[in-house]
Amino acid sequence: MFLIRLIILLAIVVILMWLLKRLFSADPEPEQLESGRSENMRQCKYCGVHVPESSVVSVNQEPYCSQEHADLDQH
Repeated sequence: MFLIRLIILLAIVVILMWLLKRLFSADPEPEQLESGRSENMRQCKYCGVHVPESSVVSVNQEPYCSQEHADLDQH
């Protein structure tokens, strides 16, 4: 009987410590990381990888994931 009570008490302590750590953690929750806006993705003409529009390198109105791929596709 004593062993069962000890295991239950230990489980309660572990759960409380986990909850307190999560409550006072400096890490923001994933919902807080998102700014609420989404961004369109574009496909690199050279390799096919999708990248956010803000990261696209445009050459002759064609999207590339990097300047290197834009240069390679021009040859």
